Amino acid sequence: MPLPTVIALLALGLGFGLESKGILPARIKAWIAMALINIFYPSLILAALLLRLNSASLASLWVLPFLMALTLVFGLGVGISLERRVGLQEDSQRRSFRFLCLLPNYSYLPLMVAQALWGDDGITLVAIAGVGADLVLWTVGVPQIMQQRHMDLRRLFLNPPLIALVLALILLQAPFDSWREMVQPGLRVLRHMGSATIPVSMLLLGAHLARRTSHRQPRTAHAVLLGLRLVLIPACLSLAFAIWPNLLPTLPRQVLILIASMPGAIVAVVLSEVHDASPDFAARHILLGHALWVLTGPLWLWINQV
Repeated sequence: MPLPTVIALLALGLGFGLESKGILPARIKAWIAMALINIFYPSLILAALLLRLNSASLASLWVLPFLMALTLVFGLGVGISLERRVGLQEDSQRRSFRFLCLLPNYSYLPLMVAQALWGDDGITLVAIAGVGADLVLWTVGVPQIMQQRHMDLRRLFLNPPLIALVLALILLQAPFDSWREMVQPGLRVLRHMGSATIPVSMLLLGAHLARRTSHRQPRTAHAVLLGLRLVLIPACLSLAFAIWPNLLPTLPRQVLILIASMPGAIVAVVLSEVHDASPDFAARHILLGHALWVLTGPLWLWINQV
């Protein structure tokens, strides 16, 4: 088992154990969540894009992040249409439901699977697809989970992850490459800081699983959400590729299917915590979804391999 996976699982167990013993105060969890959103995740975005991509790779595969963004918007549209029909009485749960309909796990698990199946080419394509996901997440996505959806635009667009994404895209389009040598030491530091994103996310996830696993959950909402994320979205995307087989080359198509077939993103737990949504609802979906993806994910990859 790869070392990053072992560390992530240990962090999950640590969060579960600390919360079970009641020694992880809510104030500390809030500080951890804010550090994750404002420091670790922006560092991960900058390092991943600037170390793996260049302007040529983005230009040749612009359809991939575009289709990734379109897939996310489709999921959000379905979520908005269903959020009041699936038995969710609390606004906090509806906001987390809507956000989970929008955002799949588009980085951690897809990166591991892509590396195992396709090597460095797979990692690069996951990063390129992530450009579209990040743009949707930090513009359209975040307001869906907030209590006040009509927020100050300055607060939305001046958030660290979106700033990191825009900065990376600007640097990738620079007409000279000398900047890469100049910023290499800084990028290595950012890569190490960004590597904390997944363990910290898993620690918070473990804490919420420990606190909420015995509580009653809205089963209909979870069933609908799992059906959307694991079945409907990859089925629609597979149908689109069957109708337009030249829309993407084979490998980028499989990478997009890999990401689109994923359950909700782990960051949903963190954002639910930060914005007073329902981290327990998000944590339960992520636990169930990743367990079931082991069965459904390989099926969608097999269907789209030719």
